[in-house]
Amino acid sequence: MIGQYVRMVAAPNTRIGTIQSARFDGDHVRFLFHQDPRLSSVLPDLWMQSSELEECQRPTNEQIAMINNLAIHDY
Repeated sequence: MIGQYVRMVAAPNTRIGTIQSARFDGDHVRFLFHQDPRLSSVLPDLWMQSSELEECQRPTNEQIAMINNLAIHDY
């Protein structure tokens, strides 16, 4: 799953990135989410559980532009 594009289940249309690393946390695996650098609304890297992420395709530049445009207009 490292290097795979994923999106946050809580914000699937705006929080898209890749898995940078994985670690065991007790009985759970946590994944280091790194937001796509093309997005203008920047999040720090976050450790997340697999249930908080879903795999997706790498967004096109046009899709990223649309997401950035929505963020500018606060939608």
